[in-house]
Amino acid sequence: MKVGFLSVFNYGSNIGGIENHIYFISNELKKIGNELIIFQPIEKEKYTEKERYIDGIKIVFISIEALGLFKILSKFNGSKTIGFLTAFLNKAKYIFHYKKIAQEILKYNVDIVHQHDFISNIFTTKYLARIGVKVALTNHTGEYLFFKKSFFGRLLLKFFLKHYVFIVGPSKELTPFQYNKNSYTIYNGVDLDIFCQFSNVEKIRLRKSHGFDQNDIIIFCPRRWAPTKGVIYLIESILKNKYSNNYKFLFAGSDYDGYPLYKKQINQMIENSVSDAKNSIKKLGNLSIDKMCEMYNISDVVVIPSLMEAVSLSAIEAMATGTPVISTDVGGMPELIIDGENGLLIRAKSEKEIYAALMKLANLDLYNKIKMNSLDTANKFSWKSIAMQTNKLYVKYVI
Repeated sequence: MKVGFLSVFNYGSNIGGIENHIYFISNELKKIGNELIIFQPIEKEKYTEKERYIDGIKIVFISIEALGLFKILSKFNGSKTIGFLTAFLNKAKYIFHYKKIAQEILKYNVDIVHQHDFISNIFTTKYLARIGVKVALTNHTGEYLFFKKSFFGRLLLKFFLKHYVFIVGPSKELTPFQYNKNSYTIYNGVDLDIFCQFSNVEKIRLRKSHGFDQNDIIIFCPRRWAPTKGVIYLIESILKNKYSNNYKFLFAGSDYDGYPLYKKQINQMIENSVSDAKNSIKKLGNLSIDKMCEMYNISDVVVIPSLMEAVSLSAIEAMATGTPVISTDVGGMPELIIDGENGLLIRAKSEKEIYAALMKLANLDLYNKIKMNSLDTANKFSWKSIAMQTNKLYVKYVI
């Protein structure tokens, strides 16, 4: 089957869960005999080529020219007052080019267009559905949850979601059963060949290469610096609580530019702090998949401080390396983590609970129990299994 993935999220960039989801599932779908094409609408200024191949999968870039207003508004993404609105509008800018995007996709004669964003391309797939192209959605983003909060938003969801032949949610919370009868929950996964537990010898070597010794307790936060990811609460926990000097905090995703004011706010908090703890913070930027695996392996704990989350791909990856996870009890995370068994669950927006959970894991019996159960949990999730479940939906609704 010829499958077209449609998303504004950068394929292969590894700066977020959606990007990773697209990367891994597309490769697995290819292995079982499908032809994959990734369609990525992209602003004209960032447009450098028409097509590219990554791991044998064709990426088609569809150039659009964003209106000047959107360029101005994007500077306010992440601000306390209008940050969500401007971020939403920044994603919505692709709506104005839906016909061009759809017409480019039509040139490739795919059997189904599988959308992996929400508002950005919702009118693109509506247009395609009207002319007979079968379209599906994986509902990754929190935009759906914001719409659900209001009566008017729920009315819009009925309109937005009725044209898909099926919808996948990566958690029960993101599976819109009430808006499309052909809705299914298929969780995120992990590549167990890549994300695995390294030997102790290799972990020691890697720790030394990154400037850490065996007495350091390394806490890793693999979340992009966006308001819904809750990174600011972990920063507050570091600066306000009395962690021992050997606690080191590593942050991936710190180079994410989608929310510049949020990023600026966090950096200013660190710079203006009088606490010596700010010296324990290390910003790693956006990491490759191999580097992410290294960071999981050298870390003692992974923290997912999100305000909204599906079943976090990063959490499953951490579990696959045997690294205990502390996560907020939001979205699909309670579907993955049983508190005290294979991880710890805490309330969102609580720097005190982050601190308390990290201190709790100083208990070696609990730590080792969670470590072993984490490995068992990760073994239940594989991209191969998830691709097979998705492929069954292609067969059911396309052939």
